[in-house]
Amino acid sequence: MLIFRSTKTKKTMKRYSTMLHRDKIFQYGEHRFSEQPISARPFWGARLLFLLIFAALTLPGILQAADITVEAGLSPKQFPVDQTALLTVTINGSNEGQPENPHGDGLQFTYQGQSSQMQWINGKSSSSIAYMFMVQADQPGPHTIEPVTVHINGKKYQTKAIKCSVLPVAMPAAPNKSGQGGGTAVTPPSSTRLRTGEADKIGFMRIIPKKETIYSGELLPFTIKAVFRQGIRATIKSAPRLPGGNFVLDSMDDKPVQSEEIIQGVPYTVLTWQGSLSSVKQGVFPMEVELDVSLLVRAQRQRPSSMFGSPLFNDPFFDDFFSGFSRKDVTLVSPRLELKVQDLPDSGKPDDFSGAVGTFSLAVSAQPTTVRTGDPITLKMRVQGTGNFDRVHAPVFPNNSNWKTYPPSSQAADAVNGKGKKEFEQAIVPVDPQIKAIPPLRFSYFDPQAKNYVTLNSDPIPITLQGNGKGSGRPQPQSVATGSPKAGNPEKPSGSKLAPIHTKFGKAVHGLQPLYQSLWFQLLLAVGLLLLLSAIFLMVRNNRINGDPVRAQKKALARELQKLVEQANQAMENNNSQVFLELCRRILQKRFAFSWQGKAEAISTADLKQQLPKDSPLAEIFKKAEHATYTGEEISRQEMARILTILKQEIHLS
Repeated sequence: MLIFRSTKTKKTMKRYSTMLHRDKIFQYGEHRFSEQPISARPFWGARLLFLLIFAALTLPGILQAADITVEAGLSPKQFPVDQTALLTVTINGSNEGQPENPHGDGLQFTYQGQSSQMQWINGKSSSSIAYMFMVQADQPGPHTIEPVTVHINGKKYQTKAIKCSVLPVAMPAAPNKSGQGGGTAVTPPSSTRLRTGEADKIGFMRIIPKKETIYSGELLPFTIKAVFRQGIRATIKSAPRLPGGNFVLDSMDDKPVQSEEIIQGVPYTVLTWQGSLSSVKQGVFPMEVELDVSLLVRAQRQRPSSMFGSPLFNDPFFDDFFSGFSRKDVTLVSPRLELKVQDLPDSGKPDDFSGAVGTFSLAVSAQPTTVRTGDPITLKMRVQGTGNFDRVHAPVFPNNSNWKTYPPSSQAADAVNGKGKKEFEQAIVPVDPQIKAIPPLRFSYFDPQAKNYVTLNSDPIPITLQGNGKGSGRPQPQSVATGSPKAGNPEKPSGSKLAPIHTKFGKAVHGLQPLYQSLWFQLLLAVGLLLLLSAIFLMVRNNRINGDPVRAQKKALARELQKLVEQANQAMENNNSQVFLELCRRILQKRFAFSWQGKAEAISTADLKQQLPKDSPLAEIFKKAEHATYTGEEISRQEMARILTILKQEIHLS
């Protein structure tokens, strides 16, 4: 092999090629030539260069594979059967891969989410990702969590098996009670009754009546408040109830109003119900309210020195995420109040009093007001105000022989917390032609504010009677002729309205066929019916399209994605790969946030790999976009065009 250290052309070197074979080293003018054997230094230099390139390409992967570790941890390892523990599978040295579902005899695993961490120190990156599973046992005893398998870049990794101990539920001790006839065994209660003072760490109950002394049958408005400390996770299992059977619950809100209050510097969440009650018994009765609540109690987390090998996870911020929870049923009880119920006085009680207590007004109308004797008239009566509408009956029509009456009918009271109205209808028939007006109606009630009985009288309603109607039943006198008509001059019928007799034929026709039997008319109706059905179909379809929020969201998303694709296309034309990749990542985040019902900013590479098929290129595009965000990597215009084409195809955009 020859190496020429000369700047002469190939033509000059060929002139003296014969001299190269006679001397290994010779001088020609100012130029020097040398000859070396085939196994000389340049051959080894090329081989060494090839080895360096191969090492540069394979060594990072080997080192990365050597740094990948998979481990699992359980916290706590001993827990009651009605509580949960947290299993964490951590992958160190890679942000790829996903563990298979854990298995264990008698254990149930629920996926809770994942967290990832990435660090850049002196140009070197390190990453880890942790997958969390909530563990619930079916029965007490020792259990073993089998090794969890993780596949990373085609390689199989396994964690170590974890042993745990599940304890039985701690049952509260039943107090010993004795009564007549000997002792009685008491089973443990299903929930714990907590009065105010016993539940300061949870909350308290209050029932606030409008007053403390009422009359029998009087409607008493009240307010119930359930106050919980903020941060308490509670589920309302029942509506508030009044134990004891001393009161009748008239009405109460189906759903409470939620608000926030600060009591003595402590923030609370307040649930408020409005309602009304009454009592039919006389005396002094205790009043309290109960509410069944299920609390989600967080188990105390034992922090290991380093669960994931990083101080990041020792932050108290992660306590809510990593701690186990258990449910505990309790019953909140309000402080006991005393309510005095007085009987209604006998003095001054009207004969028509039906038990209505409150404050009311009366309105009466009649239709029609111009009738014949014996025709019915409809009375409409409305009692409006505040009180116990269940004891409000129809106003009393006076007993009068000039009228025939029918039993009244009533509609359901339209009242909320005792305030509203109740309507009645009654049919009356005048039988005396001398009647000029409908007499006043009476309605009596007891006013607890004034502490006396009140009788309301409606105003008389004028009416007009026009002779006899069908229902009068009274024959009307008829006039009798005093003389007979003459034989040769018969009396013509008066008021005859018969049409005159036609003496000529009209226009002759072939047949009398109704219009609806004509073929052209039937075809016209069919066409009109088809047009009407088509219009109804299009109207219903447009209403569904315009009224469907999901379809509207899809349209808005399609417009937004189309705009982002156009911006990405412009970035590609400007050869700006950083902006292009950022737009690609936003396109994927918004597209799959809509499908997975999540936030676009929370979509990560791991989510795409978990949800999409393995052969989908979208996860690789998203990963490349994330990588470019941290490293500032540039890609060619051809690569941008390829990525944009894939995006349009995969997310179904033209």
